[in-house]
Amino acid sequence: MDKKFDVIMFNMSSFSEWEEGVSNRNYHVLQQLLQNDQIGKILAVDYLPLNFKRALRNYKENVALNLKKGQVIKKRPTYKVTKISEKLYVYSDVNFFLSPKFTLANIKKTALELNFGDIITWSFFPFIALHQQEFGQKLSIFEAVDNWLNHSSYQKYQDKLKQAYKLIEDQADLIFTVSPNLVHFFGDQANVYWIPNGVDLKHYSQKFSLINRDIADIPKPIIGYIGVIQDRVDLKLIEYLAKENPKKSIVLVGPVWNEQDQAKKALDLLDNVYFLGYKSYQEAPMYIQQFDLGIIPHTKLDFSSSTNPMKMYEYLACGKPVVASQGAGTENVENMIAIAKDQEDFNLQVNDLLKNDNQELQKQRQEYVKKHSWISVVNKMMDLVNKKIG
Repeated sequence: MDKKFDVIMFNMSSFSEWEEGVSNRNYHVLQQLLQNDQIGKILAVDYLPLNFKRALRNYKENVALNLKKGQVIKKRPTYKVTKISEKLYVYSDVNFFLSPKFTLANIKKTALELNFGDIITWSFFPFIALHQQEFGQKLSIFEAVDNWLNHSSYQKYQDKLKQAYKLIEDQADLIFTVSPNLVHFFGDQANVYWIPNGVDLKHYSQKFSLINRDIADIPKPIIGYIGVIQDRVDLKLIEYLAKENPKKSIVLVGPVWNEQDQAKKALDLLDNVYFLGYKSYQEAPMYIQQFDLGIIPHTKLDFSSSTNPMKMYEYLACGKPVVASQGAGTENVENMIAIAKDQEDFNLQVNDLLKNDNQELQKQRQEYVKKHSWISVVNKMMDLVNKKIG
């Protein structure tokens, strides 16, 4: 690809969330594209609201408030455009759920005002397919990050999602998925590619001279989990591990979703279980480095089978042994982690890895995960873009 392409990216998050330390595949792909010489300007479209409640949140967080780093170059009652750098612009909107055509027309107008030339649309937001505006794009890309049909947050949007996924299957030029199950979901078409998640090796290799007291004071060894504690996290398994290992600490780092409140109450009664709450992406390496072992305790839900947990790469980048539940989307690294078929097996694997861990194994894990850097992930994507356009 000799000339540069400009990107309109439909995000699964808001840029303000990333500024506050939220991290996901969308964030890392965007960061790598900003470093890529083949990409000109990027218009990053904040997560578009599907209902009034989300629109109100978007207004409060993305339209009324300004980003920490950036200059507002256009502001209207229902949308705003912010310049982050010469290469990156952010479009924030509250009107999409009422008038998607109006929102998409504004996005197209914004791209024209920013002198966008040859355009690639790059979407992490499946609903956009229902209202696809013709941007004159040379290529349309969809990133299948999980199967939202199986996500508890989107149960009332099932019909729209099914329609959107069908349109994506029929119309997208390239589809990148995080799991092989999602390749099958899109009919094993020639334009669908399994490209697993990655890790920022430099970020997770940094050293910390001071450790936050909330984890520094917890007795070792620490069996740790980091991530959102939503319905796919098996808290019954956590309870079993805690009771079987009373002299080991079980540390859960991340916000707890409402549907897990009842299960959490049982864990709050156990002296060796610690809920540390949300920690930013900037703090994450500090916490994982204090773990003696990382766990991925997922329930056997359909949603889990279409994931590829970023945390397993982060654990490995910190040199930690890892135990995951069977069917947790870990297919591509199963030679470096332990897979447990049930509670008893999970406990056996945890204790075996803790007993036999050493510095040499830790170095092997860190060396292994180098091939899963976000740089290599996005390079694979850009190779496919080049082939498709070329």
